[in-house]
Amino acid sequence: MPHIAPVTASAKSLVNEYVAGCHRRPPEDVLGLLGRKVKTLLEEHFDAQDIRTALDRLRARGLHPSVLPSLVNEVVNARPQQDGSPASSASGAGPWASNRSSYTPYLNPIEPTTFGGRL
Repeated sequence: MPHIAPVTASAKSLVNEYVAGCHRRPPEDVLGLLGRKVKTLLEEHFDAQDIRTALDRLRARGLHPSVLPSLVNEVVNARPQQDGSPASSASGAGPWASNRSSYTPYLNPIEPTTFGGRL
C-alpha cells in the first residue's frame, strides 16, 4: 500500500479562506499580519485544520490578528468539560472556586471594636 502524504495548506490558502468568509475584505495590513502569523504557525507544525478553526473564531469575534496564536493554543489545548465536574461560576472564578466564603474578618482580641465590632 503506497504512503499518501497528508494534504497541507499554505498560509496564502488559509488567509484566502479567511477572506472568503468575511462580509467585506479586511485591510491589507490586517491580512499581511494574519499571513505572517499563519505562516509561523504552519512552520511550527500546527495542523491546518486547527488553524482554520482558530481563524473562524478570530473572524467571529472580530479580534486582532496578533491573537491568532492564542486562539490556536485554545483550539489544541482546550479540554472538554468532564461530566460531573463543576461548571465555572458566574463570576468566572472557575471550578476551583468554592461556594462557601473562607473570608474571616480580622478580630483584634485586645481591642474588640477593631473591625469585628461596631465602628
